[in-house]
Amino acid sequence: MSPFQFLKEVREELQRVTWPSKEEVIEATIAVIVFCAVIAAYFWVIDTVLTAALEVILAK
Repeated sequence: MSPFQFLKEVREELQRVTWPSKEEVIEATIAVIVFCAVIAAYFWVIDTVLTAALEVILAK
């Protein structure tokens, strides 16, 4: 397959793609940011609890 044939087929395939709307992209981006913030808070809480527990154990 020649590079030109490949690029022609890629272009044809990209024309068949259903692209998301601007609103869908914004909603998905917000969902990802919120999810990441929730996971980060979860790990922060777990880290804080385990650090406090370890300090109590090592202080004895």
